[in-house]
Amino acid sequence: MRWQKLQQATIDQFIEEIKTIQWFEKVGEPSEKYWVVDTIWEACDTHGQQTQNTWGYNCEKIETEALKQLTDQQIDSVFEAVSLAIGNQVYEALCDLEDRIGEETGEDQSGIEEEILDFIKRDTAWACIEKLLNRPGFFSKIYEINRSGRWACSWVGKFPQGNFIIM
Repeated sequence: MRWQKLQQATIDQFIEEIKTIQWFEKVGEPSEKYWVVDTIWEACDTHGQQTQNTWGYNCEKIETEALKQLTDQQIDSVFEAVSLAIGNQVYEALCDLEDRIGEETGEDQSGIEEEILDFIKRDTAWACIEKLLNRPGFFSKIYEINRSGRWACSWVGKFPQGNFIIM
């Protein structure tokens, strides 16, 4: 599989940038822009159907757009590169977050680390694809939230109205 020079530079720059993210660093801090939840369970359970619908719709939308300009192999390559670049770092930060929340609330937060890790890797890979296509959208917004040390974990409202729920 071959990337054009600009495409490869875009991917390389994105991969280097995601390696510097301080994952979950600001979880628990208030936000004036988003609804903030305090626990992983609250994040995942509060608006499950709206979240599934919103993420599903946006995954299908970006995949359709991506396949107009990229091959399946190229898309898979981006997903693999993102996964390798952040997998361990995000997993460790997530485990630290669970411990921190558990100490503060007395609630066990463990049990869904792999699922959350997969969500974050997926969202980050789609953000990279949006950057490659020069079409910032839903996943670029998630990326900016996550890059700020938060986690865009859910959605309130019927998309496109509504807003992210963050930790």
